[in-house]
Amino acid sequence: MSDQMPAPPPAPEKQRHVASGIAFLFIGLVFLVPSGLCTGLFGGGALIDMLTRPENGGDAIGILFMALLFGGPFVLLGGFLVWQGVRNLRGR
Repeated sequence: MSDQMPAPPPAPEKQRHVASGIAFLFIGLVFLVPSGLCTGLFGGGALIDMLTRPENGGDAIGILFMALLFGGPFVLLGGFLVWQGVRNLRGR
């Protein structure tokens, strides 16, 4: 009798989800690019306004807060979808 254990079966390769990866990536970019540009434009403009004209600081903080409040969730959602799409394409 042999005391050797049989070799374990090879681990199955992780399946790549190409179609869902491309869909997540496309939808994520549709969310991320416009909302990121808009949020960055308004947020950056508010920061520049605060630095160049300190007397308008209250208004600029309000604009910055509104830009982050309304644009931030869409930027986060788009970033998450892009990350998930890349992750699906890599097969992880």
